[in-house]
Amino acid sequence: MSTIGAAWTPSQEVPEIEEILENLRPVFEEIAATAAAREADRNFDRRLVDKLKRAGFTRLRAPVEYGGYGLNLEDTFRAYVELAAADSNLAQGLRPHFLAVESLLSAKDEGIKRRWLTRVGAGEIAIGNALTEVGNKPGEITTTLSPGADGFFLLNGTKFYSTGSLYADAIFVRARIAGTGEDVFLFVDRNAPGVGLFDDWDGFGQKLSASGTTVFNQVIVPEEDILHRDYTAPGVTQAFAQAHHLATLAGIGTAIERDITNYVRERARIFSHGAGTIPREDPQVQQVVGEVSAKAYAARTVLEGFLRNLDAALVRLEGIPESKEGEFREAIYASIELEAFRAQLTIAPAVLDAANHAFEVGGASATLKTTALDRHWRNARVLANHNPLIYRARLVGEDVLNGGHQAIQYTIGSSEKVGASA
Repeated sequence: MSTIGAAWTPSQEVPEIEEILENLRPVFEEIAATAAAREADRNFDRRLVDKLKRAGFTRLRAPVEYGGYGLNLEDTFRAYVELAAADSNLAQGLRPHFLAVESLLSAKDEGIKRRWLTRVGAGEIAIGNALTEVGNKPGEITTTLSPGADGFFLLNGTKFYSTGSLYADAIFVRARIAGTGEDVFLFVDRNAPGVGLFDDWDGFGQKLSASGTTVFNQVIVPEEDILHRDYTAPGVTQAFAQAHHLATLAGIGTAIERDITNYVRERARIFSHGAGTIPREDPQVQQVVGEVSAKAYAARTVLEGFLRNLDAALVRLEGIPESKEGEFREAIYASIELEAFRAQLTIAPAVLDAANHAFEVGGASATLKTTALDRHWRNARVLANHNPLIYRARLVGEDVLNGGHQAIQYTIGSSEKVGASA
């Protein structure tokens, strides 16, 4: 048995995914044991994130040369789904960390790449985000980065949906440089003077995903911590962003199967018009558990297929010579983005249906707060709402009928006709 958080250096042989999971599973088990109580108490326990960092979870994708494990997507998401099954709040809270790492992996600036991936590879940091605003027009960013003296900038603005920031050591921020209007990303220490973090996320699910408000007031940012990247440029950003939502949903599906299985096995109360002397021998209850198990399996299997294809797409993109970029590259972007949408349209309804159907295994006791089965539906419902299915279905249907889909980064904001709204 590996020691939790056992030290590992780049000079050693890269561990296989099973060895990494062996190191992580005791932490996952601890997280699962307290998940329902923490959610009920709205307890953001940063100590659990610290344990995940020590056990290597945050460095899964960091390259070996920076101290990480350098895993491919399929193996990375095996660990991610297991965390989501233990606690979908923590999985969602750490989603920005992995998206920030992917941004660094594709960065052309070797300085910022080395500076931050070395910290990730050392297990030193978890990264949250502050990308989205409320009250802005689609595509508009009101958070500003103003040039100061001696290579420093001043960051000012307010963000919402700041997922993971309450757990994080650093925050990945989207801002616009005053004067030039350039859209950039940057890293900020969560404890830097002028950073304010607020737990005001009011959703009925994913209560501990730390998705509230972040305020930046004259926060000093070194120029070396600014990542220059075109947010709206064609790419695989949408596919990566969706993959983590889908992995969390797949983890919820696994958790539903686990929790109703334990519930039924321990249950002695029966109905006189039921079909078994105890619930676990009732064929109708068995049918419900079987149907839920199949939906959880389907979610994981669709996710695995999508991740294999996303990995393959990244390899193809790396192999395209500069002379043949353009439409070759954009065709791959469009194909993998549509695949992400199809996976979303399959996984989200399956998990939501499983979360609702799960209650059929019991009577009123299945709805008790102590049982906490409702959190799976609430969490899955909120995750599925992040990127409404109706819009993704239309994009897939339009391409099937007419072709021509192009991968772009979709934006969200408030219509001037209606006014600001979250």
